[in-house]
Order: sequence, then structure tokens, then C-alpha cells
Amino acid sequence: MAQIEMTIDSVRRNSTTDEGAIILKERGAERYLPIYVGSPQASLVAKQLQGVEGSELEDYAFSLIGIDTTKSKVESVIINGFDNNRFNARLLLSQHDKPREVDCPPAIALALGVRAQAPIFAEEAVLDKAGIAVPA
Repeated sequence: MAQIEMTIDSVRRNSTTDEGAIILKERGAERYLPIYVGSPQASLVAKQLQGVEGSELEDYAFSLIGIDTTKSKVESVIINGFDNNRFNARLLLSQHDKPREVDCPPAIALALGVRAQAPIFAEEAVLDKAGIAVPA
């Protein structure tokens, strides 16, 4: 399945509902993918974009089953599913030069990807289903 490279366009927070949104933008196009998350997860991604160090990300990262993210390199993040209004993400890691794939909550995957300066991708089927195209 085709993967489309994305960038994080913005991180937004609704102060009324305490929800957050991470807005991904297709590189070189006007197609967006809004990923709705809790406010703490949105803040986590925003802090990584601002370069703010904190232990919150490590707390989440250590919860990834069977992976020591402190000894792994994040190669890329893939938003690979959208079912029942929930996004799925996968981290592609290398640990001791061995590739590993780990399912991960989207906000955590994106925060780890930002910290590692890793590329972000979305499956084309996810963009077709949940993306928003802005006419030029």
C-alpha cells in the first residue's frame, strides 16, 4: 500500500472540551489529516516540537511492550489505520541494527518521531478515508 509523507502542520487544543488535535499535512499538497487525541497527548507532541525535554514521553515510551526505546532508533512513523473514528500508528525502529515494528498510540508515535526527527507517513487508504483536501 502506498505511503504518503506527512509533516506536522499544527497541534491544537480545544479548551472547552479538553481535546486536542494533531494536524498532519501532506508534503507538497493541500491535504490534511486531523488526528484527535486527548489534551495531554496533544501537549506531549507540542512540547516535542518546541524541543522541551520532559519525562512524560519516556513514561509512555517505556509502556511499549517488549521494546526498550532508549536503546532503539526511531526510523519512521506510519499512520496505518482508521477504524471506528480511531487512528492506528506503527513505529518502525532499529535496535542493534535489527528492524522492529511496533503498534503504538498515534500521539506517542508522533512525539517519538518528532524527537528522533524521523519521517512521518500515512497510508494512502487512511488519507482517502479521513483526510481533508483543501481546494487551491
